[in-house]
Amino acid sequence: MTWRTGQLTTVLRAVRGRVVPPAPAPVPANPAGRVGASIAGAALPGQLLDGLDARRRAQVLAPLDVPAGRVLRWGTAAARQVDGTTCGAAVLGLLAAAGDPRLALWLVTGRLPDGPPPPELAGLDLPEPADPHHPDAPTWFRTPDGRVVHASATGEEAAAARWGLLQAALHRRSTARAVAGVLPWPRALGTPPWGAARLARFPGVRYRSVLVDDTRTDEVDDLLARVDAALDRGVPVPLYSGGDLSGGVGAAVPRHVVLAVGRAGDGYWVYEPGAGAVLPLPRAALREPAGPVPALGHWTHLAWALLPARPR
Repeated sequence: MTWRTGQLTTVLRAVRGRVVPPAPAPVPANPAGRVGASIAGAALPGQLLDGLDARRRAQVLAPLDVPAGRVLRWGTAAARQVDGTTCGAAVLGLLAAAGDPRLALWLVTGRLPDGPPPPELAGLDLPEPADPHHPDAPTWFRTPDGRVVHASATGEEAAAARWGLLQAALHRRSTARAVAGVLPWPRALGTPPWGAARLARFPGVRYRSVLVDDTRTDEVDDLLARVDAALDRGVPVPLYSGGDLSGGVGAAVPRHVVLAVGRAGDGYWVYEPGAGAVLPLPRAALREPAGPVPALGHWTHLAWALLPARPR
């Protein structure tokens, strides 16, 4: 390592020692696999899908199943991060919605089934839909910056407001008590991996944050074997990217979060929240960084990962 190419994770790895778990036992590969229909879809009452066209139904039941290069949407609203600090919150929101069609239904329509809301919505001041025939236009909706969306809002405006509210809530919760379990993490620095792991939700698994020093290719290979195994089980995996000291001190730390959603030959399909799209990520770009990668938010290095650790 030289100072010009150094990364914080290289220093942390030297201090903490290896934290990447060994590669799992080989399993049959699924190189074209994508996370498709929600494994919890059957839990959603069918009548709640009444009135939805095929595109919106798919957004509720299989939100990650979008063509490569296309923008993921809630209704007609693009599922992009709302500002430069909420990439992690956007990934957490999409991860939860991919495994819980109740949350995806709310993002698309504003409606919720009877019973307790998804935990991501607990404690939020949620309006009731104004008109059951126009579920995308609630009577009012307060956005993260305090603006109010009224019943005259378009479906796209209302869905974008819901997506922004979810990101704001997850960003707030993932940074609370994230320093030594007591103090808040500065929100301007985004979502710390350990805070994201605490909130990450997908059926049947818990997530563990694992730092990655990509100068140790053997450890990267072991980590990617874990990612492969998770994706082959239909479990998405959040990944953190960053730069190195060639871009200054501020670039040498984890800077961005994306979500691996499937295998793409010798690589991955990745939801990149800056673009709001599913993009290809070659395995070689993670093993042998050679420059900015669009699927990593135009960063160069794999810096951290949230790995499925054990069943819930």
